Amino acid sequence: MKPTQIPTHHDDPQWIIIWPIDELLPIVACGCVGILFSQAAIMLLIGYFVSRAYHRAKATKPNGFVEHWAYSKGISFCRSKTMKNTFNRHFIPD
Repeated sequence: MKPTQIPTHHDDPQWIIIWPIDELLPIVACGCVGILFSQAAIMLLIGYFVSRAYHRAKATKPNGFVEHWAYSKGISFCRSKTMKNTFNRHFIPD
């Protein structure tokens, strides 16, 4: 039996039993939507495949890739002053 990797850093995602929470969330969300629309089995399968695709993408990309990609497309997850506008060519110190 392969041992489960336990997070050792403070900023690692939380684990629920044997899954990181960010990989379990698509399965749970699709399962809830499937229950609402009486298509639980189909939606659980879709959630599983989305979770596997996310796991593969997470393994091949560096940390913070999704946030940086979304920010470059104009989607901001936070209003922090530390994240500067990527389209500015000239920065003036605050």
